[in-house]
Amino acid sequence: MSVRVSGLYRYPVQSVRGEELPQATFGPRGMPGDRDFAIVDLELGAIAHSSRAKKNYRPLITWHARFVTDVDAAAPVVELDFADGSTMRSDDTQLDAVISERLGMPAAFVKNDGRRVPKLYELSHCHLLTTATLKRLQQEHARGNFAPARFRPNIMLDAGDAVGFIEEDWIGHPVAIGGATFNVNDVCKRCAMTTRAQGDLPDDPGILHATAANKTNAGVYSAIASQGTVKVGDAVKVVA
Repeated sequence: MSVRVSGLYRYPVQSVRGEELPQATFGPRGMPGDRDFAIVDLELGAIAHSSRAKKNYRPLITWHARFVTDVDAAAPVVELDFADGSTMRSDDTQLDAVISERLGMPAAFVKNDGRRVPKLYELSHCHLLTTATLKRLQQEHARGNFAPARFRPNIMLDAGDAVGFIEEDWIGHPVAIGGATFNVNDVCKRCAMTTRAQGDLPDDPGILHATAANKTNAGVYSAIASQGTVKVGDAVKVVA
């Protein structure tokens, strides 16, 4: 079975929509810039993320974030697009006030480095997802739109005509993708975030219900075994 990279995605801000890249270099802790920033709920002293039940967080997945400077810069700048079409940069001194107003709670845009509040998903350096898994979920919910954006992978993999949760068979094995190697180490447990309306995707609880066929798992997590560059179109090889 031939499996190739069909998409590479970086999410500059936790729980906010990200950017698609033609290639990415994976370092010891994953894709540089991925989830480097977050929105802090100042009332709770915790990172706001759309998988939590707090309704104030729900607009986050309707926003879009992208880097407008090099991610390796001393102070990289992110541009946020809001659902109403307005845009702000992370170096705008009014950003915290605008975010707070839009979420209806005191909030701040921060570096997601664990200094102000604990980081999320510290052990999950890279998320892999195959078209085979999405096709299998489609069988459970035929009318659903199982777009990759709902599942927020870092690397989307085209498995051709294959149907099933094939990437779970890779757990415990190194997987070579382009110039990097990944140690696949765990399943990815899904949450209500997959059901949220975003962009052209409607709110659809059936998306999460479909994952119940696989104990609410879809996709896998991995650590970086060897650093390197991955490009769209690169082949995938599972090392036995």
